Amino acid sequence: MAYDLLSVYPAKLLEYGLGIAYLLMFIPFWRYVQGGKPAAAEVRAPARVPAVAPAAHPIAARPAVAGWFQVPAGVHLHPGHTWARLESDGLVAVGVDDFAHKLVGPARVELPSVGAKVAQGEPALELGDGERSVPMLSPIDGTVVAVNAAARERTDGVEDPYGAGWLFKVKAPRLAANLRQLFTDSAANRFLEDASERLAMRMSPELGRVLQDGGVPIHGIGRALAGDDWDEMARTFFLT
Repeated sequence: MAYDLLSVYPAKLLEYGLGIAYLLMFIPFWRYVQGGKPAAAEVRAPARVPAVAPAAHPIAARPAVAGWFQVPAGVHLHPGHTWARLESDGLVAVGVDDFAHKLVGPARVELPSVGAKVAQGEPALELGDGERSVPMLSPIDGTVVAVNAAARERTDGVEDPYGAGWLFKVKAPRLAANLRQLFTDSAANRFLEDASERLAMRMSPELGRVLQDGGVPIHGIGRALAGDDWDEMARTFFLT
């Protein structure tokens, strides 16, 4: 009997060992089948990009400004939009350029007296329309020897700013040094084109009211500006 019991124990132990081993292998396999697999990558719908609403007030295209303002050969422009030109008699004629002429429009002109001293970059004359005025800088040093009485007496402004619209003449002792500070020829044209671009950007809301047919500014384009804007324009373009 004792022999039979002892012979049964090894067989049972082997049976129990196989059962336990089976369970140890089966449990991980079952977990794998039931969800132990690596989760599939979640596929997300691409984020929707919100549509950009059109601007409530579309920006109107600015007109081309090339050629708005002219300057003839032989004329030297000051950054404050006055000019100087050497005359055949050795004197230097002074006036306002086409930019100032069209920006200010018909205006009275206050000129220096004969014998007055003028200095480059300093106020020498004044343009006004009865309600507001703007001082203009001399492009050159010298002594005034003549003034254009016809321009001073006109009430409808200066016409032909580079010709009959000259304003005064000076005897200029420092002519060569003064001319080096001025624009001429292609540099003068680039200077006026740059001024045109800046003017168009500053006045874009008013441009439709101050352009003639064909997109050319009327005389007095700056009159569309309110008082404070006018003063700022004078400081910006005429340096006064």
